[in-house]
Amino acid sequence: MKTTSRHALLCASAALLLLTSAPAQADNNIAGVTAAVNPDARSFDAGGKPKLISLGDPVIRNHRIETSGQGLVQILLADGTSFTVGPNSSVVIDSFVYDPEKNTASLAATMTKGALRFIGGKASKASGDVKIDTPIGTAGIRGAVVDINLNGQTPDGQPLPPHMTLVYGKEVQLTGNGAPQRLFKQGFSIVAGDGQPRIQRTPPQWVSGLQQFLAGRPGQSGGASNTPTDQTVASSAVSQTNSAQLPSENAIPVPQPRPIVTTPVEEVAGESQRDVGTRPEVPDDGGEPWDGSVGVVSEDEGYRELSGSFGQMTRQADGSWAGTHDEEQSFTLEGKSASSGLTSATVSGSSTLLGQLEGTAYAGSGEFIAYLMRNDVNDAFIVVGGQTASMSSTFTGTKVLHYVVQPDPATGAVSIGAVNSDLARALAGSGAVNSDLLVVAASGVNSSESAAVGKAIQASILINGTGTGQFSAINVTAGTFARLEQGGHGLTALSSGGYLTSPSGDVENTQSVVETVGGSESSDELFGKNGEYMVIVASGETYVPDPGEGEGTIYYDVGANVLSRNNNLTQTNVSRSFANQTLTGFAAGAVKTWSGIDLDTGTVSLSFNGSTNSFTGAIDIDTADEREEIYLTSSNSETAYLNDRLIAAASDVDGSYLVSSDVVPAKIFADDTSSAICNSCSFMTWGWWGKAASGESSQSVHLGNWIIGKTPEVGRLPSSGSATYNGNAVGTVLNNGDQYIATGTMRSTMNFGTRTGDVEITDYDGRDFTSNVNFGSGAATFSGSGTTDGVSSTVTGAFASNGTDPVKGIMGNFRAVDGTWSSSGIFAGSR
Repeated sequence: MKTTSRHALLCASAALLLLTSAPAQADNNIAGVTAAVNPDARSFDAGGKPKLISLGDPVIRNHRIETSGQGLVQILLADGTSFTVGPNSSVVIDSFVYDPEKNTASLAATMTKGALRFIGGKASKASGDVKIDTPIGTAGIRGAVVDINLNGQTPDGQPLPPHMTLVYGKEVQLTGNGAPQRLFKQGFSIVAGDGQPRIQRTPPQWVSGLQQFLAGRPGQSGGASNTPTDQTVASSAVSQTNSAQLPSENAIPVPQPRPIVTTPVEEVAGESQRDVGTRPEVPDDGGEPWDGSVGVVSEDEGYRELSGSFGQMTRQADGSWAGTHDEEQSFTLEGKSASSGLTSATVSGSSTLLGQLEGTAYAGSGEFIAYLMRNDVNDAFIVVGGQTASMSSTFTGTKVLHYVVQPDPATGAVSIGAVNSDLARALAGSGAVNSDLLVVAASGVNSSESAAVGKAIQASILINGTGTGQFSAINVTAGTFARLEQGGHGLTALSSGGYLTSPSGDVENTQSVVETVGGSESSDELFGKNGEYMVIVASGETYVPDPGEGEGTIYYDVGANVLSRNNNLTQTNVSRSFANQTLTGFAAGAVKTWSGIDLDTGTVSLSFNGSTNSFTGAIDIDTADEREEIYLTSSNSETAYLNDRLIAAASDVDGSYLVSSDVVPAKIFADDTSSAICNSCSFMTWGWWGKAASGESSQSVHLGNWIIGKTPEVGRLPSSGSATYNGNAVGTVLNNGDQYIATGTMRSTMNFGTRTGDVEITDYDGRDFTSNVNFGSGAATFSGSGTTDGVSSTVTGAFASNGTDPVKGIMGNFRAVDGTWSSSGIFAGSR
């Protein structure tokens, strides 16, 4: 029997009904039916076997549908989604899952050529889970009608660039080819194929060209066996509900006047990317309004690991926020009033991922908003959004910007990366010195070969008490602002440190990875009207030694901080004389091994790169058992050289760290009134270093010291006269098994005629000791030893130049022993 048009449509409807009667299962390969066909259109199975498509045929997943120059196919899926596929096109429905009872659906398709019109069904409207892969990127569609034209022409035959047009609805986003682009307003297109994708108003000829492309040709019937005629329409009942009705029953719409749009095209194009949902009332900061995009960081329940995603949130009528992220997850958050400066408030909320939440909300200029939340088992949930700022425009020149670290609401930590709660509390307590996040512009590439725009340092130190009652802790973070894999710029940093709860205890070492949080994939992870804010998260581990010398225990933790810039602290008068040079000096530290602790001395060498604002180098210590070294390279560490006084590094290989004293200027000299190792000594830089025991080394160091400077050429040393140098000494003491930091006063007299001198250290943990030194006519270094009141000591040092005076200062290291008391450290002085 010959099938009529009505029979064919009924068959298509029956097939569609079967699809919607139950959730689509993994083994059900039927995704939909063909609702209209203008041959020539074919379907190719997995083996490449072709089949001519007819009206009402099932559409099989992973079967390629291709049309000829005259072909046209309309595909109808069970959730109401439709594809109108134009001539010379190729489309595959990769996956389709629809559950009518739960009103959920997902769809993935691939289009390799041609043109189509997509009309969203449940998959697009309910969950927004629609992805169409194309040669110009992946289209993500949410509740919209979208035209995709890969190789179209205008009505007069002119070629068109590949593009996607939002015809009607909520959103389309193009990713995977350059910076992601989003449309929220109909009548605009994302244009690709001629460089970086861009947004523009859709020209009328593009619309008419696609309409012509998708229209049927004369003599075609859409697959109907009986072609409709004028007589067919006249004899139908259509007129009874339309044209045959009286005007009083079928009123003709009266056209209304429409305003003339005078907004510049550039501004309207920007509007096309803006979400039209309800937005908070905020102060007018200028700049592009926030579109509701947010970055969400959540902690995998019970595993202490962070995962990130992007989402969207909107203000509700009661002032609260409602949002979605990670495809299926949603959250609600208590409202936070907008602010022109950073403010905070305690809030609550809930998440489908982590349940009930409590924490702190922050708001600032440029619609900045951040929620740092925790659930009842302390899992973190963080939401960040607002207007974004360009890092490359914010970080410029050699000026050092100060971003103040707000306390982590969960731990009180003001030290970035200090995720261990004990370390966090110690470094947030009385007597601790916490730096701001210090940022300077940079160029070149980082260790991942990504373009860098800035370098950052943050560190904290605590030396509380003296002698056997001392408690000490340190944490150092160094990192790079660079191009991220998903687009935009962000901070990637490493953090290392350790703490000693009592002089007789064991050092507990910490390591963590630090990153900024962004509001969308393509934007820099910097917020506010002028780049005033950033949000940083850290995840890491703490190694707690086993008292029985076993393997110990590793604990995992996470932390988060909001940062705000203080423009009053910006440093502009800085010295960068170390740039593109290698400086050497001296180091000392207490090296702990399985067999005990050795107080040792050694050397340091650092090579500075003035373009990338980084450095490489090593600290080399000769221990009683073996040589102990830490290497700081671009592959195993994050290093930052902001200027001659602000230097830091951290490694995730062995937990090593290095930081200059000016980053954390602890007042440990002159009865705790000064942080300077000597007066007028800016031409020398000293600081702290340490490391954790690792798989390659059983040795660890806590709060060792180092100092570098420019050693003069031998020929520039005076051949007569003398000089007196005054300064200080700092080091680590071992006293009957107790370990602590001590300082003292250093005084040295050098005779350039006889090439002899002395180095005297006094009031150092209650002891005084002097070493007599010699320096030959062919050396700018000196060394010697001595015994004073039972204390034997050795020193090794060098003269340091300030650029004009070759012997302006001295620097070096020392060792001293007095029975069960011993110490090693560094010293410096100027004349």
